[in-house]
Amino acid sequence: MSHNNDQSPGLECAVYKSSKKDETYVFIPTDKPLSDLPAELLKVLGQAELVMTINISAEKKMARGNGEEILKSIELQGFHLQMPENPQLNVNPLPTTNERFLDKNL
Repeated sequence: MSHNNDQSPGLECAVYKSSKKDETYVFIPTDKPLSDLPAELLKVLGQAELVMTINISAEKKMARGNGEEILKSIELQGFHLQMPENPQLNVNPLPTTNERFLDKNL
């Protein structure tokens, strides 16, 4: 993965959507298999479906968040989880995994 901060070419990512959780997506580098994700996350996602591949650079604007956040998350844990904001769901099935899960309320 490139660590350039100056207009880097970005990281090619596969974006999968969860079959169990509406509006829940996971971004992983295209050179990594979905099976590399933690077992607990795979269980939460259910049958994940590939929806697109996208080149993400730090400057990229996304519907939720930005490229820099996604790249940092992938660098730290190997993936980025994007979920809808929902204060009613307070159960976090992965309490030991980085704060990306804690602030998204699985």
